[in-house]
Amino acid sequence: MSEATPVENGSSKPNKPPVNLALIVAVVALGLTGWQYLDTRQQLNKAQQALAERLADAGGSTKALQNQAELTQASTRELQAKLALVEARVNESAGQYATLSSMYQELTKDRSDWLLSEVEHTLGVASQQLQLAGNVSGAVSALEVVQTRLSHFDNPGLIGVKRAVAKDLETLKALPYLDTVGLTVKLDTLMLGAETLPLVIDHHRLGGKPVAQLNVAADAPWWSRLAGELTQSLGDLVRIRRMDKPEALLLSPEQAFFLRENLKMRLLDARLALIQRDGATYQADLAAAGQYAARYFDRDAPTTRQWQAVLSELAAVRLSVTLPDLSASLKAVREAQGNKEE
Repeated sequence: MSEATPVENGSSKPNKPPVNLALIVAVVALGLTGWQYLDTRQQLNKAQQALAERLADAGGSTKALQNQAELTQASTRELQAKLALVEARVNESAGQYATLSSMYQELTKDRSDWLLSEVEHTLGVASQQLQLAGNVSGAVSALEVVQTRLSHFDNPGLIGVKRAVAKDLETLKALPYLDTVGLTVKLDTLMLGAETLPLVIDHHRLGGKPVAQLNVAADAPWWSRLAGELTQSLGDLVRIRRMDKPEALLLSPEQAFFLRENLKMRLLDARLALIQRDGATYQADLAAAGQYAARYFDRDAPTTRQWQAVLSELAAVRLSVTLPDLSASLKAVREAQGNKEE
């Protein structure tokens, strides 16, 4: 623009040397290039500084990471040492647990053996009492004790024994009640009463009703009074009675003694049969005792009638009850002990 102005205005000013446009462009380009160079240089410096800062930061982070890694390695080594110690203790505890478990198993086994031996002995005694003496109440008590003893153990191997004992106990409790003690006391009372039962011959020796006195008037003639006294005397000397059992009058004192002893022996046999629940023997002995009493003793005496009433009451008792055995419980105990019967 500055170059065209003198032409348009038409002034007479001397012509100035033409401006070298190329030079100006070159100078401008050179300036721009320089400016661009300086700007690029500054940007490069900034980038280098930023890179250096980042490298410095990265170096610090790396060092921190190295420190952290060292700490981590140290912690790892410490944890490994602790883990090794824990593993050693775990192994030691496992060994102790195995030892205690073995000891507990041995102890439990011994207790179970003692329990089974005790139960077997109790059941054996109860079975003998039941079979030999018919002691149902004693057997029930023994089984209840065994059941209570077994209830304190939760060993699965005792389930069969518990089941067998419960079944036998239920069977015994279902039996009809028999007052063995009361019947035994009555038999003992009869044996004691046999000593004092009046014999028929005693009744005849002591005499029955006294002979009625003859009433003779005091003013009667002497021959009448003499005849009355003679009649009274002869009545005291000679008596005529009816006797259906003549052999009862022929008993000597020794025979009377043995009669009472036989009567007591019969009652004693009946007592044993009662304990054994032997109904046939019991009834036979009581029937024999009743025959002795009816044949040789005075049935009209109150003592004899009372004695025979008690005997009839005892004879009315029925002992024909089949007693169970405890073989199922004993078999279960022996199976639990490992001694199965072949």
